Amino acid sequence: MKSTWNLVGMVLWLLVLITLIWMTHDMRVRRIHLIVKEGRSFSWRNFTISTVELVAWLLFFGGMSYTTFFQNVNQLGNRVSQTTRYEPLVLNTGTGSGSSYYVAVTNNSGQKPIQQYTYLTEGEQYRVDSTAATVATGKNPINLPASAYHWDKQRVARYDQRHQKAWVGVIETTYKKSFVNGIGLHAGRLANRFTLIRIPDHSFMVQK
Repeated sequence: MKSTWNLVGMVLWLLVLITLIWMTHDMRVRRIHLIVKEGRSFSWRNFTISTVELVAWLLFFGGMSYTTFFQNVNQLGNRVSQTTRYEPLVLNTGTGSGSSYYVAVTNNSGQKPIQQYTYLTEGEQYRVDSTAATVATGKNPINLPASAYHWDKQRVARYDQRHQKAWVGVIETTYKKSFVNGIGLHAGRLANRFTLIRIPDHSFMVQK
């Protein structure tokens, strides 16, 4: 567990289940009481009580579902924190053809085909999906997909110059450890990761 604040969300989801069980039991008891005591199975009073209970539970369930599953991270403001790390790329020379590259591209088939980018840094190999990564070439290190995120342009320019346009930048957005984020079971957890792979030109990419 990333933060003890997530216990708040666990307790609330447990209450969602408990109130559902209690509501179902209460509706059943009131209906049996109505049949036994008054000899009928319907009354407007009983219907109104059941409707109020159901609406209240649906609001509770809907609020918890939205908070847990459907929040837009980009609209959470100061509830999330963002960190960025930059690393130089390592040239991969382990191909039989003798050519070197920074990025290997693998195409995956399926209903929604995506690409996977494999790259090397000092002592590490990474593989990222094109849904959360982009490859930037040419003069501008921040291409259109990457421009949706905040980058330190001065630091990017320094890396471009120092590492001959061969580096990687990773932005990670993390939910802060707080009571509000704990309601949705997100406190301390990673919300989003985006990878910008910078290479001089397309000749430094190979397709596998």
